[in-house]
Amino acid sequence: MLSSHSARLYRHNLVCSPWLVLILWAVPFYCGFWMTAAYGEERIPHILNLAVIDEQDQPLPEAHIQANANSVAASGVTDVNGRVKLQLPAAGKYVLTISKAGYINTRAEIAIAVDSQAQDLEVVLPQNGLKQQKVTIQSGLPAVREQAGTQATLAPESAKETPSRPATLTDALPLLPGVVRSNDGALDIAGYSEHHSTLLVNSVDVTDPATGNFGLSIPIDSVETISVSEMPYLAQYGKFIAGVVAAETRRGGDKWSLSLNDPLPEFRIRSWHLVGLKTASPRVNFSGPLISKRLFISEGSELLFYKAAVRTLPFPFNETKSKAFNSFTQLDDIISPNQMLTVTFHFAPHSLDYAGLGFFNPQPVTPDESMHPITVTFLHRLALGGGVLQSTAAMTRVGNDIQPRGPENMVLTPGGNLGSYFGQQSRGASRFQWVENWSPRAWHLGGQHTAQIGTVLGYSQDEGQLHARPVLIEDATHRLVQRIDFTAGNPFDLAQYEPAVYFQDHWVPNSQLGVDFGIRLEAQTITHTVRTAPRSAFVWTPGKNSKIIVRGGLGIFYDSVPLGTYAFRTYPEQIVTSYDVLNRVIGSPAHYLNLVAQNGPSKFPFIDRAQTAGNFAPYSVAWNLEAERILNPWLTVRLKYLQSRAEDLITLQPRTVADQHALVLGSSGHARTRQFEVTAKIGAESRRQFFFSYVRQSAHGDLATAKGYIGDFPFPVVRQDLEASLPGEIPNRFLLWGMYALPLKFQIIPQIEYRNGFPYQPVNLYQQYIDSGPGPQNRFPKYFSFDLRACKDLQVSKKYAVRLSLSTLNLTNHSNPLDVFANTEDPQYGTFFGNYPRRFLFDFDVLY
Repeated sequence: MLSSHSARLYRHNLVCSPWLVLILWAVPFYCGFWMTAAYGEERIPHILNLAVIDEQDQPLPEAHIQANANSVAASGVTDVNGRVKLQLPAAGKYVLTISKAGYINTRAEIAIAVDSQAQDLEVVLPQNGLKQQKVTIQSGLPAVREQAGTQATLAPESAKETPSRPATLTDALPLLPGVVRSNDGALDIAGYSEHHSTLLVNSVDVTDPATGNFGLSIPIDSVETISVSEMPYLAQYGKFIAGVVAAETRRGGDKWSLSLNDPLPEFRIRSWHLVGLKTASPRVNFSGPLISKRLFISEGSELLFYKAAVRTLPFPFNETKSKAFNSFTQLDDIISPNQMLTVTFHFAPHSLDYAGLGFFNPQPVTPDESMHPITVTFLHRLALGGGVLQSTAAMTRVGNDIQPRGPENMVLTPGGNLGSYFGQQSRGASRFQWVENWSPRAWHLGGQHTAQIGTVLGYSQDEGQLHARPVLIEDATHRLVQRIDFTAGNPFDLAQYEPAVYFQDHWVPNSQLGVDFGIRLEAQTITHTVRTAPRSAFVWTPGKNSKIIVRGGLGIFYDSVPLGTYAFRTYPEQIVTSYDVLNRVIGSPAHYLNLVAQNGPSKFPFIDRAQTAGNFAPYSVAWNLEAERILNPWLTVRLKYLQSRAEDLITLQPRTVADQHALVLGSSGHARTRQFEVTAKIGAESRRQFFFSYVRQSAHGDLATAKGYIGDFPFPVVRQDLEASLPGEIPNRFLLWGMYALPLKFQIIPQIEYRNGFPYQPVNLYQQYIDSGPGPQNRFPKYFSFDLRACKDLQVSKKYAVRLSLSTLNLTNHSNPLDVFANTEDPQYGTFFGNYPRRFLFDFDVLY
């Protein structure tokens, strides 16, 4: 397998004529087709889809596979679902060697027919310490043995080759259906913002304990598999109402490997002149055995220095500056044939100058951010009683510091903000987790049962303080209309326990049906609630050899209220003074108390809450139905419908309580989402494979969420509630990406996206939402982006090759506005502006 020494030789942003674009792309396409004609059609390889399971019919990830004829013909490692795809060069007999720590190394012979382009096989791998037994190879992969829910999976190796060139795990997620990145850089999953989902790395929750945000995730070079499950029905998953992002990391192998990516910086070129450094992102990865066949290490580190240009502002006042060091280390110790210990350490300090920079918030208004996240995980696996006991202990710590850039008061105007950011915040949040999961030996009672039993004990803390300075609201002529002063506020020091216990069973009554039953009991002590989450799902195939798979499920899911939400009690309180046209005070200043509401006894039968303030339990009830059809070896199509109803979402609204003004933190929010997906995998081999998806989505709910005021970058105005499209709603989204390998080591990687624009909500002079009435939702114009990357590998010696590549971003130079004048008092109200024009990126990689 080739490692990559990647060096970025030259990048230049260029807006040019369509004729130059045509010439630049016609040459590689013409060469590719000419070589196809000259050298003939390449031989189509034979595809072996292999599933590796244990004796309890559980999938075995990280099993190493080799297919040998006279030499190694193909090799691979199974993913989190125990699957791997091998490309065999020709028909004939092969010897499969399957190995995994804690299991008996197994050899089996298979025969590939000449007329077979794709073949599905299943291998049962016996545990070490048991008597050697004959291994049977079964034709086909029984779908009913899989868990009933489905996952959208992403291969990191393919994602890294796309024109977007993701550097971290979360950077790659928008390549999946149902996941988009909003204009402010946050992720939206199934119509909800990212803090309604959970991010798991090696089954450990790595979200920010205080906010629930994903933050700077692990380097993509350290990731083995990525999956996104929208409303998964397995009881082991909790603390979400939207989806679960799960990643498994790479372990070190039996041989040492080293790669150095992007060692050279990228310089800024303007008008054909060098204007300083733009980006430096060197990445170092190495792995190998510290002790042969016993102790392995894998390390991925990246140093990120990036100046991001905001196209709505003039140079040089349009750049945010970020610096980060992102390191992920993994140690795997095979203690004995029956047990293994994995230790991981993620360290990612980073800083951002001019956070939230944009036309309406120029550099003096934006704050600086400094974060120091650390996650340490110990994972122990033990073969016990014919099953597997997995014990996990983890600690996550996130330190955050937000500082304004100057002493001036913040001024909000219809046409843009002035002064300095009003908030200064320092906090430190920690989470400790202890998870036990036991998968006992499968048993038979009216069919085969495969169960999991687990317990979770979490403890988290959050301490810090928010300081706030006066905020002035002015009209378009800079006349003062309102002033917001703040009291001193107090430090906060919060803590909570989050225990949970769950049971799930996968029952296979016959060869055509599989059913999941599960229940999860969980509590969050700071909310004084206990919640029960029953879930069930099924997977069914109409016939014994049917290529159709039908899945569906129904479940209840609970959102974990971010610990930092309850810091609102100690926030500075607002004193609002209004002024008339003669700059005279209108009435008396209004002092808004910070109050936390108390919910009455729950009408939802699965929630038990104490009668005290802050007894919140946001939940959703969701169901889905989907069908998958393997049309031929190179085309698989899936249809999916998902519907969700969320209630008791956290809100923050200005109200009058007992003749007193107050900002009330409550849980009166709700949301409704419906989503229809069509996805297709086109191509039988990874070198010539494309992924298509169409998502039709509707997501409506309350906009007065607490996150706008309680978080890392609060907005000073607390807005009245309004029901409208959620900020992440995309009614229609088409996405196509993949790779096509041409002869003579040419390859082309397109990435095409077409969708509706994000919704936006008009505001008035006082920055309050305006109901736009029964008409269509206000939206940005339709978004279209066609990115293309072409590569050519040149062999310069036996050991080294050079990969030359040309990438074009926004190939058609389509105008995709970045911002809108949304204040009705602005003379330019409703005008869209800003755009990233066509850009060319020239790269080279050194392969060895």
